[in-house]
Amino acid sequence: MTYSNPTLGKEVAWNGIRFLSPVDWEIGKIGNHYLMLENETGPIMEVKWHRIKGRFSPQAQLHRLSALHKNKPGRNIKQIPVPSGWKGVIDRFESLCFSWYGETIGGRGIVLYCPKCQNSTLMQFFQRKTHVIDKITTQLLASFQDHRQDDQIDWAVFDITARIPREFQLVKYRFEAGVFELTFACRGNKVTLYRWGPASILLRERDLLQNASKMFGISHADLQYGKIGGRNMVGSNIYPSSPAWARISNFIKFYPLYNKSIIWHLEDKNRLLGVKMDGRQPIDPAVFEQICGFYDSV
Repeated sequence: MTYSNPTLGKEVAWNGIRFLSPVDWEIGKIGNHYLMLENETGPIMEVKWHRIKGRFSPQAQLHRLSALHKNKPGRNIKQIPVPSGWKGVIDRFESLCFSWYGETIGGRGIVLYCPKCQNSTLMQFFQRKTHVIDKITTQLLASFQDHRQDDQIDWAVFDITARIPREFQLVKYRFEAGVFELTFACRGNKVTLYRWGPASILLRERDLLQNASKMFGISHADLQYGKIGGRNMVGSNIYPSSPAWARISNFIKFYPLYNKSIIWHLEDKNRLLGVKMDGRQPIDPAVFEQICGFYDSV
């Protein structure tokens, strides 16, 4: 069994949390507040997090962990002192450390609680080579964040990175061969991020405008060419033709009143990226441009 060099080179950011991981750790499972990372040997790290309502109790967390492991043969969970390598990097959190061992694999983990944002995060690392994994986990914990200092949330999974205003909540996602999609909602408006590929195949059959029309369901007449960051793009900006029409059509709930969409070609990554913002409320162009500016494929 081999592990990568402990130097961490890849950012992972999902629904409020951020950390750096080794480049060969890949996301194996994903949920709204859950990540399972794995490498060539299998599962290597599990992360769960949620907002605490009321008082945080480390012992309650340990009891809950024990209950989860109770029905797993050969696994006995116990609280342990904070490992020496972790002490200097988790001082900003309230914490509880634990370990468990089975017949072929063990685990060491930590529950972190941030009093500022009231977020509780459980991390556990599946261990096969203790001395190597300890070096990695110390660096990973040092990089861990569960909130930013502003009103934004960073996203970095697989090969996409983004920054979305905190008020937009994740409501849907899919990661399939050829297409990624993340949808966020806030007060009647939605933002959807798209990643399609390979672009070379998509553009062989249709040009950029035709792809935008097909993927966004927008008429060719409502699309126009432009530039974003020096790259070719096609976009739309659909809105009610008059204030009176807007007031009347507010009673019609079948379709958005406002739609601002853009698709562009990352030639060096062989990807098409898209952002769509639509809903019942007027779209703030500054918010839309900020989202587009931070959205990228690495």
